[in-house]
Amino acid sequence: MFLVLNLSRSTLLISLFLALLLVGCRLVGAQSPQQYYGEPGGEITGRVTGVNGYPVDWAAVHASNGQHTYQVFSGMSGVYLMRVPVGTYDVTVGVPGYRAGGVTVNVTANSLNTANFQLEVAVPEFQSNIAQWMTIFTLAVTLILISRKPLNTTVD
Repeated sequence: MFLVLNLSRSTLLISLFLALLLVGCRLVGAQSPQQYYGEPGGEITGRVTGVNGYPVDWAAVHASNGQHTYQVFSGMSGVYLMRVPVGTYDVTVGVPGYRAGGVTVNVTANSLNTANFQLEVAVPEFQSNIAQWMTIFTLAVTLILISRKPLNTTVD
C-alpha cells in the first residue's frame, strides 16, 4: 500500500529544507575541540588507511586526556599531525563508512609519537532520532513524487 500525497514542488522543497535545518541545528550545537600550540608538549602523528592500505583523507583524529580533546583531520595521503600538552591520551579516529579505531599514547616534552590506523569498512547504522528519520522520510517522499511526474524535456 502506497501513501499518496498531493503536494506541490514548493511544499516538498520547504519540507526538505526544514528537515535539513533540523539536522544542521544538531551539528551546530556540538562543542568544538580545542587547539594547542603552547609548551611543553609533544606531537602525535600517523597515517590513516582503509581497505588494501589506501589512504583515508578527512579522517577526524581526536586526542582526549579526560579534560581536553584536540582534533585534526588527515590529509590526502592519510597523514595527520597534532601538537598536544604532556600527558596520556586516548587517540581515536572516525570516518563515515569505517569502524572507529583507537590507541593510548603517552606524550612527553618534545616527543614525536606515532599512531597509525588501518580502518575496516563498517555497515552503516542508523541512530534513533527524529531529525534523521525526518530527513529520510522527506527524501523518500520527494523521490516518489518526482518519479511519478515526467519532466518536460525536448530533444532535438
